[in-house]
Amino acid sequence: MIKSLENKHVQSVMTVHTVDVFVSRLHSTTTDEELTQCVSAMKDNIDIKQVECTRLKCRHENLYASYHFAISVNSAVLSLAVELFMSPVVWPYGVFVKRFFRKRDGSAQQ
Repeated sequence: MIKSLENKHVQSVMTVHTVDVFVSRLHSTTTDEELTQCVSAMKDNIDIKQVECTRLKCRHENLYASYHFAISVNSAVLSLAVELFMSPVVWPYGVFVKRFFRKRDGSAQQ
């Protein structure tokens, strides 16, 4: 983010946006805490305000687990956060990751 070092007459307000991520093909014993730690480990220099992790109902729960992550970040780094958390390089091999879109009424949709 580029900002003026000379113009100090007004200040901006920092807003927070959420990066919604769908993650699947995780081991069936994976826990919310393990995934929250995983996100914290991959965050690089992004300041994460909050991480909400929700386990989703799977067709074959004994074989794999799926989750919805809601990662809250400052709006100034939103595009960087989306790029990072959607990158297959930061997730373990074989994990499926895609954007998670909410329905307009606020409920979750994969």
